[in-house]
Amino acid sequence: MSFLEGLFNIFKAKKPPKSDEELLLDEYASIYAQIKEKNLNEYDFLCELIRLLSFSRARRYDFCLEKCLVDGDAEALNDLIFQYAKLNLLPGCSGGYDQCEKLISAFFAIACGDTDSMVSIFPKGLPPSKNGYKFLCVMHDLLTAMLWQDENLLTPALEKARTFAESKKPANEREAVKFVLALHEKDTAAMSEHLQKFCSTFGRTDAPKFEKRLYIFAHGLHALARYFLPLELFKEIKLPKNENFSKFYAKRLFQNEIPKPKLYFTFPPELELINVILSAPVAKTLVYQPHLPSDKTFFLDHSSMIRNLADEIIRSGALK
Repeated sequence: MSFLEGLFNIFKAKKPPKSDEELLLDEYASIYAQIKEKNLNEYDFLCELIRLLSFSRARRYDFCLEKCLVDGDAEALNDLIFQYAKLNLLPGCSGGYDQCEKLISAFFAIACGDTDSMVSIFPKGLPPSKNGYKFLCVMHDLLTAMLWQDENLLTPALEKARTFAESKKPANEREAVKFVLALHEKDTAAMSEHLQKFCSTFGRTDAPKFEKRLYIFAHGLHALARYFLPLELFKEIKLPKNENFSKFYAKRLFQNEIPKPKLYFTFPPELELINVILSAPVAKTLVYQPHLPSDKTFFLDHSSMIRNLADEIIRSGALK
């Protein structure tokens, strides 16, 4: 064989580049392989998979998002946001905060209509949020009080929110808080104004690309109003004019009955356990004080939440 013939055969045999879907599956498969090397029992394997999924960069489904937006498929887009939210709500990846740590992800769940998860994300009985970024603490306590309609929580939460709204904190954060305050007052004109201002300032934040290509948090604010207001009053809220706020997606909320979300895609049989984890109810928020008695600071209890989620999956009989 001549040199040129050999060179031709090398290029002829070269495999085409992997698709985005294949690369995403490879990333999840590598997580599986990493855990298998540890020779864990079934329960510990499940816990470790939950933990590592919470760290995984595979949460970023940019190519899927582009397809949904180009196709104008509101149902598929909703399912994608649901899957993204479920991954982000998995316990394991600690940010060093208390219960406010999952606030942003909670708004992703609200955006896609995963109202069933709200009781777990915002349970009764937690102390006020103090250990975290100020915006997250303020918004978490306000939302908890409104969801439970608890006057004992609502009065201090409203006071903190109003103080925050008039502060010099970042504009998009203040507008988000002002939107929820306007929702509490059922003031749709103010809600329209603050939702527009939020979208106009959000592009300057350092949020992940996926969350800036489509303003999921803004859609979460809009959807929150849908669940608190009568439909006709909700329709009075004007949709933002920003191109990163999807009108075709938002308009699905104008229906009387809003379909429940489901996973955007399911994994092949060899990765079935990931389907099981993502289909399970969201782990109930737990906090603890690891540094007592010298330090009374609360932190999100990721370890207990992982074990509780694993226990729930086993009790459900999903592992067969």
